[in-house]
Amino acid sequence: MECNSKHESNFIAELEVNGQKIDLNRFVESFIAQSIIGMLKSLRGVDVVETIDLKISKEAKDPKSQ
Repeated sequence: MECNSKHESNFIAELEVNGQKIDLNRFVESFIAQSIIGMLKSLRGVDVVETIDLKISKEAKDPKSQ
């Protein structure tokens, strides 16, 4: 699926949770892609976005802090 925007080229968003691919409809795909692109473009040094690889992992608990 591709997402369309007046300001951006078409982007394809893919999502995996715990190693399982999650099917996205066009609205959700566009929402995810445009939200992340908007956040990244606010950072210094990010001008043109071609690809984004983002990995988010749950931080392991420190046994000393319990």
